[in-house]
Amino acid sequence: MEEDTGRETAATFDGGIGEDQIRKWKQVHGKVIRIDVADGDELHVGYFKRPSLETMSAVSKVAKTDEVKASAVMFDNCWLGGSERMRTDAVLFMATAGQLGSALNGCTASLKNL
Repeated sequence: MEEDTGRETAATFDGGIGEDQIRKWKQVHGKVIRIDVADGDELHVGYFKRPSLETMSAVSKVAKTDEVKASAVMFDNCWLGGSERMRTDAVLFMATAGQLGSALNGCTASLKNL
């Protein structure tokens, strides 16, 4: 889900994650999602796996009363690594959570009556 923001970044915060680690995650989790969040001249990068059914159930329960906490449940259970500030800075967290929700809803399904 990379998007070219057209901005120059002075610093990239990615937790020191390299291609070897990403390959290992892919072997274990199948798909790995990378989310980039630009904050001024900083770029924060996070890596996430797809949620389990248990995580989706927990998110659904919590979302009935607190959508931000539901986003935190999704974030925490899908997080693989990257910039820790994506979790601790509220603005970065909300931007990341929005992209995480979009990425996880990116599949399409169809139904056909036969």
